[in-house]
Amino acid sequence: MVKERNKKYDSVTSYLKNNGGSQVTLTFTQFDEMLFPHTGLPKTARVDVDWWANDYKYPEKGAYGWLNAGYQVAQVNIEKEYVVFNKLLKSNWLF
Repeated sequence: MVKERNKKYDSVTSYLKNNGGSQVTLTFTQFDEMLFPHTGLPKTARVDVDWWANDYKYPEKGAYGWLNAGYQVAQVNIEKEYVVFNKLLKSNWLF
């Protein structure tokens, strides 16, 4: 039996999907402890706001984790070390 390999940011996706809130705030320490207990949040995420971009083009960054859960980054504060996610709302304009 082959064990399916977890993708790097699956824990982020899982956490956000199970949270159920319209807005989720996580500190960098919470990312370290809950989501990346073995490796910690990547150093780049702590110093470069671009790491938090809502962009599928760069899979090495975390966007897959939150976009796949239906969330987007609304605010990042590098100095105070937290990020705010908002749930993506489906548009009523699509027919």
